[in-house]
Amino acid sequence: MTARQVSPAGLDRYRRARFGMFVHWGLYALHGRGEWNMFEARTPLAEYERLADRFEAERFDAREWVDLAEAAGQRYMTVTTRHHDGFSMYDTALSGFRSTNTPFGRDAFGELAEACSGREVKLGAYVSLIDWHHPAFRFRERSKLAWEDYVGFLHGQVRELCTQYGELGQVWFDGEWPHSAWSGEHADWFAPGGSYGYPELYDMVHRLQPDAVVLNNRKSVPLPPGEDVQGFENDLPGENTAGFNTGTVLDGPKETCLTMNRTWGYVPTDDAYKTADQLLDTIRRAWSAGSNLLLNVGPRPDGTIPPREQELLRTVGSRLSTRK
Repeated sequence: MTARQVSPAGLDRYRRARFGMFVHWGLYALHGRGEWNMFEARTPLAEYERLADRFEAERFDAREWVDLAEAAGQRYMTVTTRHHDGFSMYDTALSGFRSTNTPFGRDAFGELAEACSGREVKLGAYVSLIDWHHPAFRFRERSKLAWEDYVGFLHGQVRELCTQYGELGQVWFDGEWPHSAWSGEHADWFAPGGSYGYPELYDMVHRLQPDAVVLNNRKSVPLPPGEDVQGFENDLPGENTAGFNTGTVLDGPKETCLTMNRTWGYVPTDDAYKTADQLLDTIRRAWSAGSNLLLNVGPRPDGTIPPREQELLRTVGSRLSTRK
């Protein structure tokens, strides 16, 4: 059977969009040390779970985020529905570790879907392949669960996202690294127990969301069947200045994801912001290379995008040439 791909109409829309907003927001915003801090600090699971009791996000306004994206000239917004810490930013039925079980008590992704409805900004879902919270990912021996239990959970969450939130423009997978890259005492944080079932996973996305492009940040070349976009992280196609992207540039759709400073999740001490001129230069160079540019913001614990990031986005939007 030939693998399904994104529809021609969906691919055309994605290519014409060219510029999007990446959003890294979750419990990790509360400690302000980035989305990897649970692993970097080797935080025990029970201790990390207590962050959910403090998650209030009292100023989150989905329409303000979409308004800002439109002002910046961005035509899609890809949001972390679940990062590596396993905390879901939507009302999943498959885990109690979710935004609706906090003082915030709301489905952030659902509100963004509603805010994007009828607007020029299309919503995309970032999904982590890693889950430091799920017992079948990290604690299989202790939990007596099999790897297939985790794969079923992963596919189930993707099915929820593809069936409960209207039309998606992108499904963005992240987090597959080989066991050997994380050998040592904490290798279990990353070691996959087997296949993620990509053929079935991608087929499900394309069947349920035919106009959504699939990107997997594992940077495989050539792209496996069912992946639509070649991804580059903090780098432009072919430059590999970051040292971990492939130097091979394929024909076809490409996307560079880029931070405004040095970090993805909210880190208040990271003031190493690029200037508006630097961002504009990178955007235009990405476009010249046939690549979309997905520019990241890291919202604060209260749900607002930091003022410096808002200012940069508005400046970029006001100075971009007329979209063609």
